[in-house]
Amino acid sequence: MSSTSSEKPHLTSSDLDMLQGVLDDAGYDAKILIEDQRVFNVAAVLLIRLFHEGVTSPAMLSRALEYHFGKPKAPPKQVTPVCNRYAIQGLPRERRVAG
Repeated sequence: MSSTSSEKPHLTSSDLDMLQGVLDDAGYDAKILIEDQRVFNVAAVLLIRLFHEGVTSPAMLSRALEYHFGKPKAPPKQVTPVCNRYAIQGLPRERRVAG
């Protein structure tokens, strides 16, 4: 039997590394919460499908992710306190001057 043209080529480790890099750059990493895991799987499936269809450019794959899922959310900025801890809570008992 001859192979048909509809067979999907196997992904090499360099292909998988490139796809993982696209996912990482878009913010889909292993630290995603479990409720968001489904979104991660859909994004990975989309990239693999597009790769099999001939889209092999990381830039084009990134654009496809942005088109389908929007821009990646930036991680929240850490809040830095405006006042010193002791200005809010007062000095600890052992640091107060007996008066």
